[in-house]
Amino acid sequence: MKFFQTISFLFLIFVSQSFSQQLLSLKDAVKIALENNFSINIAKNISTIAENNASVGNAGFLPTIDATGSYTKSQSNTKQEYFDGRTIDRTGAKSTNLSAGVSLNWTVFDGFEMFGNLDLLKQLNKIGKANYKAEVENNIADVIDNYFNLIREKQVLDVIKETIRISEERVSIAESKKDVGSGSKFDLRQAQVDLNEDRSTLLKEELNYEQLKVTLNQLLGRNVNTDFDVEDTIIVNETLNYDELRNSALQKNSQLFIAERNLELAEINISLARSELYPRISLTGGYNYLNSESGAGFIKTNKNYSLNYGVTASLNLFNGLNTRRKIENALVESDNSRLNYDLIKNSIEANLLNVYKKYLNSIKLIKLEEENLIIAEESVDIALERLKLGNITPLEFRETQRKLIDVKSRLVSAQYEAKTAETELLRLSGQIIKD
Repeated sequence: MKFFQTISFLFLIFVSQSFSQQLLSLKDAVKIALENNFSINIAKNISTIAENNASVGNAGFLPTIDATGSYTKSQSNTKQEYFDGRTIDRTGAKSTNLSAGVSLNWTVFDGFEMFGNLDLLKQLNKIGKANYKAEVENNIADVIDNYFNLIREKQVLDVIKETIRISEERVSIAESKKDVGSGSKFDLRQAQVDLNEDRSTLLKEELNYEQLKVTLNQLLGRNVNTDFDVEDTIIVNETLNYDELRNSALQKNSQLFIAERNLELAEINISLARSELYPRISLTGGYNYLNSESGAGFIKTNKNYSLNYGVTASLNLFNGLNTRRKIENALVESDNSRLNYDLIKNSIEANLLNVYKKYLNSIKLIKLEEENLIIAEESVDIALERLKLGNITPLEFRETQRKLIDVKSRLVSAQYEAKTAETELLRLSGQIIKD
């Protein structure tokens, strides 16, 4: 009975772990981030506002039409005496006033300012979309980096667990030798100390692994307590070409695109400043209705219908040279925008080249460490057999074991560094997400 209870208990643990640690693929992680990431959604809303603002009405092309209306009633007591002897004595006299009107104001020419405003709003709309795209790229790059950092940490844990397995075997060998009298208690204690050291390292790395999970959940915009598992291997794309990446960066990099739009904004601001040199012409029109009824006074009823229309023109003759100052400042801002564009372009090219060199170097390190790993694994196998035979000291075996750990750790780190470089190259070249 107890046997079946134990089996049932273990089965429930296995099932619960299977459901609680669902495999999270990189594709799913990116999809979740695109839907839930807070920064991405904030940038999306800001972009939507910029798109809504890019309208002819907001630019000033359309007229403004206002309607007004009022209705009032009053009651009064009136007593009037005239010089000719007449008297008027009214108690509770009621009066009613009704008025309504519609007015139109339409600026038909403002020195081409409305055209400049529309171009300005369109550019701001493009910048809003580019900022949204940049926010997506940056957050997706963070998601990818954290995802592969989790894989790296997972592989490190596997290395440590394999090390613990070897250390446990070493303890077992030391115990067997001590029992038959060919080993010492010192060797056994040293093997146990090294085993505990490996277990301590495992606990620290497990903490790092769990903290990385929390960070990734945060980037995905979901409950930070959500448990999951990641894939086991880091696959690096070794075919990236620098010239192709550079050409793509000059065409698709979001930061450079925004700098280009700022160049165009600077030219628009020059036109807006110059628009103050031109006259402004507006059309006005209106229709008003009035109906008044009074129970006391000289006029019993009064009705009025009126229509008005006209043209207003204005031209500023002198404003303290402020228009000239605005034009000069706009020209300086345009020059700054050009310099800023060149600065950003130069920075992107420098970053791209540096990251590409890191990418190539990491690929070389991967190949080198893969060769070293084969040698290190063979060395540990040989050392373990020699330890059983007593042809190697525990200290020499531990050193061989450490070399294996170092090689595996360097290999995993090289794979991760290559992947982060690959991700950054795709981000800089505007290829990390599809349009």
